[in-house]
Parts: sequence; structure tokens; C-alpha cells
Amino acid sequence: DDHKHVKLLLFSMMTEPQQKVSTSQLALVKMFLHASHNSTSQVHGILVGRFSVGPKLTIEDAVPLFHSAPTKPILDSALRIIESHLCGSGDELCVVGWYTANERLGDDERPGQAALRIIGGIASRLECSEKALPAHSEPVLALVRNSGLAELLCVESCDAQRAIGFFQRDNRKHWIDPVSEVFTSVAEEGSKDGSWKNAGEMAAVACKSDSKAVSIVDFEDHLDGSLDTIRSTDWLMNQKVVDFVSKNG
Repeated sequence: DDHKHVKLLLFSMMTEPQQKVSTSQLALVKMFLHASHNSTSQVHGILVGRFSVGPKLTIEDAVPLFHSAPTKPILDSALRIIESHLCGSGDELCVVGWYTANERLGDDERPGQAALRIIGGIASRLECSEKALPAHSEPVLALVRNSGLAELLCVESCDAQRAIGFFQRDNRKHWIDPVSEVFTSVAEEGSKDGSWKNAGEMAAVACKSDSKAVSIVDFEDHLDGSLDTIRSTDWLMNQKVVDFVSKNG
């Protein structure tokens, strides 16, 4: 019976459709900016987007949260604010994943334990959600690869795909199974597949720009500031980054 169960499990894994992952230039630029502006620490944030039949996951935006180890109370607070913001936007977007960058240069093989715990919690929230999702949809965990990001900033015309990796749930329900590059793409206006090269060039320009001109702040910055800073901190949208991508896209 055990042998038969294993065979059935393997068969289901082989026949289950592979979810495709498409990410916008805006989300990529925000993730890379967040990591490059906090190059000596781990970073974490939320991925926002939508699931569609295919299955396909489209990442529309990234919301930076932490530049240190996440804590559950602050994470729960941030998630509530983000979900409330999404409900009021009318775009039918939802939390579709988590992104992270590890602290050490070269530590690019797999996400850290904090990110692995958090993506499991996001999956549980989606499973308990009243919103019906297409079959075989599941959140994704993105890892900004520090070595690839360093290369992106030092070498002209670098492929952004070298600086980002996506992980899906394996058969033991851990998000350590890499999504093949064949199933990942860059989304541009009109739902056409974009170019990793173009996205990399845009991200490199953003990361090298004056931090005041193309600034990015996370939820942790928002909480650490004075009252006036808290009122003015644009951690949910980071409008300066939105404007930069819109102008250069």
C-alpha cells in the first residue's frame, strides 16, 4: 500500500500543471532598490498581484516591509494595512507572495528561515480566504540574489533574471523548490512578455540614481520615524519609484 501511495503521489506531481510566474518591471525595481539600499542587512517585503487560469501568477507590485529580522506583531499589522488598502483599491489585487534578500553577499541558494516561515503563513491565509482562486494557484517566494544584483550594478546590460529567483512549494510543503526560468517572465503593458535585459537596465539606473530622486522606504522606516515622518512616509506606494518606472518604461 505504501509503494502504491508513493507511485500515485509521483504521478500527481508529474501531471499537475506548472504555475507560471510573471513579474512587472515596477515590482522588480522596488525589490532591487530595497535590497541595494540596505546592502548589509536582510530585507523582506510583500508581493502583490493576481492569480489567473493556467495557472499563472502575475506580480504587479512589491511592498517593502523590513530591513532587519521580521517580527510577528509588526508583520501582522503591515499585512492588515496592505489587505485593507487592496480591498479599497478596486483592482482585485491580493497578496500573492513574499520577497527577501539574504544578509551576506553570495548567500543566493535559498531563502532564509524567516522568509520560509512567513510564506507558509501567507499560503494559509490564502487557503482560508473567501476569494476563490483558480486551480493549482499558490503564492511564490522571491529571492533577490545579492551576487546577481552586484553584477547588475557593475556590468552594463546585465540580465535581471540573474538577480532574482522564485521558489514554489515542494511535496513537503516547503518553499525551496526553484521555479524553472522557463516558467518566469517580465510583464509589460498590454500583458505582453517583456525583456529581462530591459528590466535589468532600468533597475540598474534606479539603484544608481540619487537616493532622494528615486527613494524607497519600507514599513520599518515608517515606524522608526518621527510623527511628521510617519505621516509623510509613502511605504505602501513609494510613488517616486512608480513615477521613475512610468517615465522610463
